[in-house]
Amino acid sequence: MLWPFHDRLQAKYWLKVFGLYALAEAAIQLIFLYILNNYGSRPISNWEFHFIMWVFQCLLIWPIWWMAWLLCGQSIILQITTAIGFYILYSYFWFGPVQETISFFHERLQDLTRSPQTRMKGLVDQANNYSYINYQLLKHAFRLSWFFLANYFYRYRLEEKKRLDLAIANKELQLKLLKWHLNPQFYFKTIDHLRDVAANRPANCTEPILKLAKVMEYVIYEAKEKLIDVKKEIHFLKNYLELMSRQPGGHVLFHLNVKGEYEKLRIAPLLLAAFVDKISGLKDNGDIKQYELCLEFSGTNMEFRLSSKLNEDQPITLPDNEPALTRLKELYPGRFSILHSNCKNLLELKLELDEQN
Repeated sequence: MLWPFHDRLQAKYWLKVFGLYALAEAAIQLIFLYILNNYGSRPISNWEFHFIMWVFQCLLIWPIWWMAWLLCGQSIILQITTAIGFYILYSYFWFGPVQETISFFHERLQDLTRSPQTRMKGLVDQANNYSYINYQLLKHAFRLSWFFLANYFYRYRLEEKKRLDLAIANKELQLKLLKWHLNPQFYFKTIDHLRDVAANRPANCTEPILKLAKVMEYVIYEAKEKLIDVKKEIHFLKNYLELMSRQPGGHVLFHLNVKGEYEKLRIAPLLLAAFVDKISGLKDNGDIKQYELCLEFSGTNMEFRLSSKLNEDQPITLPDNEPALTRLKELYPGRFSILHSNCKNLLELKLELDEQN
């Protein structure tokens, strides 16, 4: 605990802790004021005395907390011996100069608030009275407990913030990895396809090169955003599927159909492409695999269906640890449902999307 605070968040937190302590101390003084003046033969204190006592209790909490802060992280023996020594020194000043100062300010305050006939002598703490010593020992333990409890929650908040920052960084890393693991064979096969086209039909090479450039531009630049316009994702998906369908061998063909209004909707980038990657990565048995992709939009809801009637020997399945499912759980908790039926060779995803602000 630096004084003055150089960390604004730390300063704000400890000022809140101090404010709560001041409220607790005020409640204690009010209880004493009520008990001392209602359960005896005569009143023995007044509000002026408890107000001055409250002010000094709040001021003197800072050196106690500051010493406790300095000892945090030190050995237990050092903390105990230093705490005992500090308590002895603190008690010396409390029962001596501090009580004299409290009495002085109590008298001066009564000069302003009371007539000479109604003034009372301050009930200051006395070192020769064991009840006062025991009370101060108890009070000292209360102050330290308040500090250590507040310090525990402060450290907990820091660790929780680090955990959340790490989780966010992990999600960003997963997205970056997803970009470069966007079916790695896709890039190599597409380049092979472009090489063949350039060698045999140079005039037909321009269109696939432009489509590949758009795909790579989207992956490198657009996909950095947390959310992207659905129309951009669909445009990317069309180029991506067309390039995959043209790859050497021609064993995987995709047909995309889009229905509904989606101009104002936004989606996590590369989300749908992950399912396409999973399907295209199935074991190749030499047969042509044809898949129908259907996107339907209604309000903020999107329904994504991927089906195939020609590939009964290769059902569409998704294990629980599939990265695409993991991303869905992280980005859309409680906002999606997914169904994959082996007998119908169908994968169906229903997702609630975000709207543009």
